[in-house]
Amino acid sequence: LARKTNPERKCGVCLSMDQVPVDFIMKNKEFYPPNIQSERVCSRYNAAANLFQRQLAYIKSPECALHRRFSPRAMENGFGATMMSLVKPVEQAMTYGYCLDKPAQFKMWSSKRCGGWECFFSQIGQSNTTTNANIVKPKKSMDMAHQVAATSFLSERVDDKEECIAWWEVQYDTDDDQNAPLQENCAVLFSHALLGEAVLPPAFQDKGLFFTVSQITKGLYELAPKVQARIQEKKRRIGWPDNSPIIGLHVRLGDACIKSEHSVGEHGRHCNNLKDFMPYVRKMSKLYAIKNIYLATDSGGVLNDTLKYPQYNWIYDKSTRRGGILDKKSIEYSLSHGLIDGYDEGLGVIDDVYLLADSDALVGKFTSNIDRVAYQLMTGISNCYKPYFSMDSTWCFDHGLKSGRSDYGAFWC
Repeated sequence: LARKTNPERKCGVCLSMDQVPVDFIMKNKEFYPPNIQSERVCSRYNAAANLFQRQLAYIKSPECALHRRFSPRAMENGFGATMMSLVKPVEQAMTYGYCLDKPAQFKMWSSKRCGGWECFFSQIGQSNTTTNANIVKPKKSMDMAHQVAATSFLSERVDDKEECIAWWEVQYDTDDDQNAPLQENCAVLFSHALLGEAVLPPAFQDKGLFFTVSQITKGLYELAPKVQARIQEKKRRIGWPDNSPIIGLHVRLGDACIKSEHSVGEHGRHCNNLKDFMPYVRKMSKLYAIKNIYLATDSGGVLNDTLKYPQYNWIYDKSTRRGGILDKKSIEYSLSHGLIDGYDEGLGVIDDVYLLADSDALVGKFTSNIDRVAYQLMTGISNCYKPYFSMDSTWCFDHGLKSGRSDYGAFWC
């Protein structure tokens, strides 16, 4: 989805990964790099990122010849959280040498029209494989497998966390059933917050957690061709600017503001209207001379509020479903009870995430999975750091554990 590089393309500031401290984003809620003309680039080359993508592309390809493989299942909640649930399984695959096969069929994020991984994302591995990774025979000789592993810096280590493979293939919200200890154990075994760089793939431990997660997000969630075409058509339809930078702004209300299901204590955030975000939009606009704003929101009221700020070029999709049942029930409840179409809803979320990621700066909340995923993609695609502002928290990742710390308390990240 990255913009094509051309001499007329005007991009925003994008600072090289080597110009900022490792994992600085885990300590800073905002990042405003100097507006220097030489730093206004669309993307950069990064050797470590290139190597990471080569490794990830190999283990998720049908030609992967490592002698162990598994097919992970996404733990389905909100779409952003669902995407993030596959990061730790991929960390294990890259660290210990596993091939990845096609993830299991979606249940919530599906419909009668489409329900599989390929409904949203490009193909991964083989479609059909046994669920027991340890008894799968190699497709090629072991010598070839080790040769490929060595040349790509992958290794089939013996100090594995084998018990977690069985969990990644079936993972779900256990709700304290008999598998709850296994769920927590695997979340802990790959927790950077608890164990540090040791949980990261060996070749990239000095690059930090955010680098690893952003590169996994980029490489794992390559869009299916029909979804790419859908987004390109949407950009044309809503008037996405080709030759000037744009700020991505996410304002979520809807089900996120149902007090009975989304308390501050559970999610570490308050609900905020457009006016609360505008001081930071103004600052971003003034610093980088950006007047275009892509607005991702589930609230019709927020769209109406944009009329109070005519000095900006507001870009949004008027046809997106807003309000309705999600003003009363959570997304998880609505999907699991068939109140909304999971496939259509998933496509809508992907539209927002990938358009936010295609922006030149981001304003939102890092207590939101959507905003964290969007900035991960933004960085992974461009291989550099663009300006951002998070209203309530620094960036974090620790799926399965409540490791996030916002201005309002702990949250799941």
